[in-house]
Amino acid sequence: MDEEQRRVVYRYLIARVGLRKADLPPLSDLEYQMKHGFDRLTGGVVVNRSASQPITGDDQDPAFYAAVVNDHAEAIDITPLDLEQTRNFVLHNKGSLPPPFGRSDADVTGPTDDMPHQLTSRLDPGMAAKKAQWGIYPPDITDAAAG
Repeated sequence: MDEEQRRVVYRYLIARVGLRKADLPPLSDLEYQMKHGFDRLTGGVVVNRSASQPITGDDQDPAFYAAVVNDHAEAIDITPLDLEQTRNFVLHNKGSLPPPFGRSDADVTGPTDDMPHQLTSRLDPGMAAKKAQWGIYPPDITDAAAG
Protein backbone atom coordinates (compact mmCIF):
# COMPACT_ATOMS: atom_id res chain seq x y z
CA MET A 1 0.00 0.00 0.00
CA ASP A 2 1.25 3.44 -0.75
CA GLU A 3 1.21 6.24 1.82
CA GLU A 4 -2.04 7.83 0.62
CA GLN A 5 -3.87 4.49 0.75
CA ARG A 6 -2.64 3.93 4.31
CA ARG A 7 -3.85 7.39 5.29
CA VAL A 8 -7.33 6.62 3.92
CA VAL A 9 -7.42 3.48 6.09
CA TYR A 10 -6.32 5.43 9.17
CA ARG A 11 -8.90 8.17 8.57
CA TYR A 12 -11.61 5.53 8.07
CA LEU A 13 -10.73 3.85 11.37
CA ILE A 14 -10.59 7.19 13.19
CA ALA A 15 -14.05 8.03 11.84
CA ARG A 16 -15.38 4.62 12.89
CA VAL A 17 -13.95 5.09 16.38
CA GLY A 18 -15.41 8.57 16.73
CA LEU A 19 -18.81 8.06 15.19
CA ARG A 20 -19.51 4.44 16.09
CA LYS A 21 -17.66 4.16 19.42
CA ALA A 22 -15.53 1.31 18.06
CA ASP A 23 -12.09 0.38 19.38
CA LEU A 24 -9.03 1.62 17.51
CA PRO A 25 -6.80 -1.29 16.55
CA PRO A 26 -3.14 -1.03 17.62
CA LEU A 27 -1.45 1.31 15.16
CA SER A 28 1.75 -0.74 15.13
CA ASP A 29 -0.22 -3.81 13.99
CA LEU A 30 -1.97 -1.84 11.26
CA GLU A 31 1.26 -0.31 10.01
CA TYR A 32 2.97 -3.70 9.82
CA GLN A 33 0.02 -5.33 8.07
CA MET A 34 -0.36 -2.55 5.51
CA LYS A 35 3.34 -2.51 4.70
CA HIS A 36 3.45 -6.29 4.31
CA GLY A 37 0.48 -6.76 2.00
CA PHE A 38 -2.21 -8.09 4.34
CA ASP A 39 -5.67 -7.99 2.74
CA ARG A 40 -7.57 -8.17 6.04
CA LEU A 41 -6.36 -5.79 8.74
CA THR A 42 -6.71 -5.84 12.50
CA GLY A 43 -10.02 -4.15 13.17
CA GLY A 44 -11.82 -5.94 10.35
CA VAL A 45 -10.99 -3.59 7.48
CA VAL A 46 -10.53 -5.36 4.14
CA VAL A 47 -8.20 -3.65 1.67
CA ASN A 48 -7.14 -3.99 -1.95
CA ARG A 49 -3.92 -2.18 -2.73
CA SER A 50 -4.56 -2.23 -6.49
CA ALA A 51 -8.03 -0.64 -6.29
CA SER A 52 -8.47 3.11 -6.61
CA GLN A 53 -10.38 3.03 -3.29
CA PRO A 54 -8.25 0.87 -0.96
CA ILE A 55 -11.00 -0.06 1.52
CA THR A 56 -13.16 -2.81 0.04
CA GLY A 57 -15.00 -4.00 3.15
CA ASP A 58 -15.35 -3.90 6.91
CA ASP A 59 -16.04 -7.17 8.72
CA GLN A 60 -16.65 -5.45 12.07
CA ASP A 61 -19.00 -2.71 10.85
CA PRO A 62 -20.32 -3.40 7.34
CA ALA A 63 -23.06 -0.77 7.74
CA PHE A 64 -20.49 1.96 8.44
CA TYR A 65 -18.50 0.83 5.40
CA ALA A 66 -21.64 0.92 3.24
CA ALA A 67 -22.43 4.47 4.36
CA VAL A 68 -18.96 6.00 4.28
CA VAL A 69 -17.33 4.26 1.33
CA ASN A 70 -20.36 3.40 -0.83
CA ASP A 71 -22.49 6.46 0.11
CA HIS A 72 -25.48 4.42 1.34
CA ALA A 73 -26.92 6.98 3.77
CA GLU A 74 -29.68 4.64 4.91
CA ALA A 75 -27.14 2.09 6.24
CA ILE A 76 -26.49 4.03 9.47
CA ASP A 77 -28.24 6.68 11.53
CA ILE A 78 -26.53 9.83 10.24
CA THR A 79 -27.74 13.05 8.65
CA PRO A 80 -26.91 13.59 4.97
CA LEU A 81 -24.72 16.57 5.88
CA ASP A 82 -22.79 14.59 8.51
CA LEU A 83 -22.32 11.71 6.07
CA GLU A 84 -20.99 14.08 3.43
CA GLN A 85 -18.63 15.63 5.98
CA THR A 86 -17.45 12.17 7.09
CA ARG A 87 -16.92 11.01 3.50
CA ASN A 88 -14.93 14.16 2.69
CA PHE A 89 -12.74 13.58 5.74
CA VAL A 90 -12.15 9.87 5.13
CA LEU A 91 -11.92 9.65 1.36
CA HIS A 92 -10.56 13.07 0.40
CA ASN A 93 -8.75 14.33 3.54
CA LYS A 94 -10.89 17.47 3.59
CA GLY A 95 -12.41 19.07 6.65
CA SER A 96 -13.05 17.23 9.87
CA LEU A 97 -15.45 14.72 11.34
CA PRO A 98 -18.88 15.92 12.44
CA PRO A 99 -19.65 16.13 16.18
CA PRO A 100 -19.51 14.42 18.61
CA PHE A 101 -16.02 13.46 17.48
CA GLY A 102 -15.22 16.48 15.32
CA ARG A 103 -14.79 20.12 16.23
CA SER A 104 -18.23 21.39 17.21
CA ASP A 105 -17.02 24.70 18.62
CA ALA A 106 -14.81 25.75 15.71
CA ASP A 107 -15.11 26.77 12.11
CA VAL A 108 -15.47 23.51 10.19
CA THR A 109 -15.58 24.92 6.69
CA GLY A 110 -12.14 23.71 5.72
CA PRO A 111 -9.04 21.81 6.77
CA THR A 112 -7.32 23.02 9.92
CA ASP A 113 -4.16 23.67 7.88
CA ASP A 114 -5.96 26.49 6.05
CA MET A 115 -7.21 28.25 9.18
CA PRO A 116 -5.62 31.60 10.04
CA HIS A 117 -5.20 30.71 13.71
CA GLN A 118 -3.96 27.62 15.49
CA LEU A 119 -6.64 25.35 16.92
CA THR A 120 -5.74 23.69 20.17
CA SER A 121 -7.35 20.74 21.79
CA ARG A 122 -8.53 20.74 25.36
CA LEU A 123 -6.41 17.59 25.66
CA ASP A 124 -3.24 19.27 24.38
CA PRO A 125 -0.66 18.86 27.18
CA GLY A 126 1.02 22.14 26.28
CA MET A 127 -2.21 24.06 26.74
CA ALA A 128 -3.01 22.22 29.95
CA ALA A 129 0.45 23.01 31.28
CA LYS A 130 0.08 26.68 30.43
CA LYS A 131 -3.35 26.89 32.02
CA ALA A 132 -2.38 24.98 35.14
CA GLN A 133 1.13 26.48 35.22
CA TRP A 134 2.67 23.07 35.72
CA GLY A 135 6.26 23.22 36.87
CA ILE A 136 5.89 26.61 38.53
CA TYR A 137 5.76 26.22 42.28
CA PRO A 138 5.60 28.84 45.03
CA PRO A 139 8.96 29.23 46.80
CA ASP A 140 7.81 27.49 50.00
CA ILE A 141 6.98 24.22 48.15
CA THR A 142 10.29 24.22 46.27
CA ASP A 143 12.26 24.90 49.47
CA ALA A 144 10.42 22.17 51.39
CA ALA A 145 11.02 19.61 48.62
CA ALA A 146 14.76 20.39 48.54
CA GLY A 147 15.22 19.98 52.27
